[in-house]
Amino acid sequence: MRVPTYSLRAIRIAWTAVILWLEIGIFVAAGARCRWPDPGGNGKATHILLVADPQILDDRSYPERSSLLRTVSRIFVDMNLRKAWHVAKRKRPNAIIFLGDMMDSGFADMHIMEYQDYVGRFRSIFPAPPSVPVYYIPGNHDVGLGSHRNTSSLARPRYRSAFGPLSQHVVHGGHSLFMVDAPALVDEDWRRENAGEDRVNGLPRDLEYLQHLRAENAANMPLILFTHIPLYRPSDSNCGPLREKGIIPFVHGEGYQTLLNPETSQLLLDELQPTLIFSADDHDYCEYIHTSHDRYIPEVTLKSLSIAMGIRQPGFQLLSLSSKAHTNAHQPCLLPDQVHIYCWVYAPLILATIVLVAARTPITAPSYYQKHIPKPSQDRLPYPTLQQSRPVPARRRSCRLRVAQDMWAVTWPPLAVYLVINALTAFW
Repeated sequence: MRVPTYSLRAIRIAWTAVILWLEIGIFVAAGARCRWPDPGGNGKATHILLVADPQILDDRSYPERSSLLRTVSRIFVDMNLRKAWHVAKRKRPNAIIFLGDMMDSGFADMHIMEYQDYVGRFRSIFPAPPSVPVYYIPGNHDVGLGSHRNTSSLARPRYRSAFGPLSQHVVHGGHSLFMVDAPALVDEDWRRENAGEDRVNGLPRDLEYLQHLRAENAANMPLILFTHIPLYRPSDSNCGPLREKGIIPFVHGEGYQTLLNPETSQLLLDELQPTLIFSADDHDYCEYIHTSHDRYIPEVTLKSLSIAMGIRQPGFQLLSLSSKAHTNAHQPCLLPDQVHIYCWVYAPLILATIVLVAARTPITAPSYYQKHIPKPSQDRLPYPTLQQSRPVPARRRSCRLRVAQDMWAVTWPPLAVYLVINALTAFW
């Protein structure tokens, strides 16, 4: 017996419900589960949204893939980033900090117009209210690191014109927020190592200037350090229960280094004396405790916001600051595992739908569309015709064609819902 019409309708309704939940519902639920932490003290807290490694793709990303697969990857990653950003910005922060690697190939040698289009695409994915200040710190994918053969000589000037200063010091919520240019620190370390020099001059000039500004305007405020590259720690250091896999090893190669050098890391701890550190670059979550002058300084490495960075669950971080008590609290927010959903929910459901429709479609049964095509009326013609006088032999359509027709009848409404939802993310 063939699938009745109402069964096909039921499958359409079920698919539409699944898509609504997996494309909207789980994101709404993820945002509802994550709330601003309470920093303690009296008065209203200042809320800072922290985002790491969105690393939007371009034509240079994944060169081993075909151009079609790169395009498809970029479309799906951009759609997911828009939904993730919608969840994040609905937390209504007082300020936003991007911890580097905004673009996957921001360092690359390209025409200035192409770079401006790349930046424009980033801003179209991550629009922020004009009243909310947004700060950026450079990552190795933004300005390059070392003597990478494809790094543009204009990478840093381009970055400054698009995103602002490479290092910054601002005050929010009774805290001094100190944002450093980590790739420049690594470049200096590599230069000194090649020249056989030791670090004897203390902080680099730009960080000395920021330290001077802090001493004049925010000397009594606790300092929070933001760096794209995490500070050094022993290779066997545990990252805590929220990490998905492994540790952060101390390795480097062309265009990257996973941790700052030990001497540079200790210099930042001793000179800046931060109370809290946030870093990025690793893409996975990590918590570690540093020590300096008998003080314990926690460092949190943020999850990437992107599904393309090799982790199951992307995420962002909420930071609450109390100006009266000079205290802080932070909370990671995890987003849905969309790669798992595509591979282990959508794909099996598609196969199951095909099998269900095909298995219950007999060879001689009419298709869904055949049953709903109006039959011509014999009364419309005033005289008999040759076609009317001859019986029309029954024509069997192939089972494969009928299954395809029924599958289209089942899937086009939920497919339209999917396309509309993801198209609307561009306007959220």
